[in-house]
Amino acid sequence: MATTVERLTYAAAQTARVAFYGAHYLVARVVARDAFADADTPSRKFPSLRATLKGMRALFVTDLKNAEQGLYPMPLDLADEMRRARASLLYLADIPRVAERRRRNGHDEVDADADHLPRYYRQNFHFQTDGYLSDDSARLYDFQVEALFAGTADAMRRRAYVPIARFIESRDPARMTLLDIGAGTGRFLSFVKGAQPRLKAVALDLSEPYLERARRALSKHRSVKFLAASAEDVPLDDASVDAAVSIFVFHELPPRVRIRVAREIARVLKPGGIFVLADTIQYGDISDCDGLIDAFPTLLHEPYYESFARSDLGALFGAAGLKLIDTDIAYLTKIWVFEKKAGRKPQGRKRS
Repeated sequence: MATTVERLTYAAAQTARVAFYGAHYLVARVVARDAFADADTPSRKFPSLRATLKGMRALFVTDLKNAEQGLYPMPLDLADEMRRARASLLYLADIPRVAERRRRNGHDEVDADADHLPRYYRQNFHFQTDGYLSDDSARLYDFQVEALFAGTADAMRRRAYVPIARFIESRDPARMTLLDIGAGTGRFLSFVKGAQPRLKAVALDLSEPYLERARRALSKHRSVKFLAASAEDVPLDDASVDAAVSIFVFHELPPRVRIRVAREIARVLKPGGIFVLADTIQYGDISDCDGLIDAFPTLLHEPYYESFARSDLGALFGAAGLKLIDTDIAYLTKIWVFEKKAGRKPQGRKRS
């Protein structure tokens, strides 16, 4: 159990994070208000401030409980928080550019040099400067996500680690491999390696700048492999990983690509292995949030989001050979846990 000092420090740290990143979110809304003035107002309900704060509190209460149970270390790395906070000025300077892009619907500005990448990926998701394909974008990304979720993103990511931690409990982590699909800047894997330093990991992402930032973030950790590749064509052998995870990626995949990615995940997982998917809540998960789901695709350029929010992921992964065994709601994030049935043959070909 955590000491009283640890609990108070945790509460103070999370309150400060919500205030800090929430203030940046409000500044972004004020600066960009003209750019979003023409957006349609959803007819469905938005959560009240009271409901929002209640959801945040429930997230942090569970986060603290998970740390107290030993599922992961107490998240109190103040030095790391200070390093990340230095991106504040860069974030604020970028807000007018994002707003201007939203005003003219500029979502197709990624450099032509990226024509070797899938077309769906070469977009300015969130009207983000440079899409996912520059050093500046990689430097800002984690701050942008925290601002969007008002300081709750890390706690939601940690929730995705819970089923992985429980899966590892009865196994030797040094003999296991975790694949992070869409690893980005390595934020999640840095946390995982901090909790399980002996666990082998593979960081897969299409963005070289983001992977380079992940390499730096994970440089002190051993047994991490970095792959610049797509999730629909993973350069790993059949049945070569014990667990896989994907965080905030699937809602940015076209429906046809999701099917291919599901098959690849099933192919690379060992029988009995698990896949943890963490993404946004879907319609009906939290009734007061359906209005948020309505608004999100247009406000932040998420062309595949609506289809994701309505999709039956249990059926999608079931068709690929993965069985849905658990779900969890962590504030605005939903976590699905799938298991590959023992003895199931791989769906694809063996990689060289």
